[in-house]
Amino acid sequence: MKEVLPKIAFINNARTYKLLANEKRLEILNNIKYEEKRVEELVKILGVSKANVSQHLALLRHAGIVETRREGLNIYYKIVDPDIIKPCVILYNLWVSGARRKAARVPRPARVSF
Repeated sequence: MKEVLPKIAFINNARTYKLLANEKRLEILNNIKYEEKRVEELVKILGVSKANVSQHLALLRHAGIVETRREGLNIYYKIVDPDIIKPCVILYNLWVSGARRKAARVPRPARVSF
């Protein structure tokens, strides 16, 4: 029997997708999926301001997607559940396979000789 999701699943999924519908937030999550990082490290990796990274992390933390650990003056961020990245990987793989299929259907232009 196929599983039918309850309506609350769609409501919660939509909220999560809305939060994750930002390339910088996805990039942040990708960079902390295996290893916790400080804001300063993410600033260097992403090439955006500290305020920008902090704002994104605050939203992700408020949603319970990331958590912090304090060590002296440093605050480290990590993903609560690395499975949050799976939809991004699935969508990327669908995009790549779709692009390959599309490229296979496009006729190659005729060769031009000079």
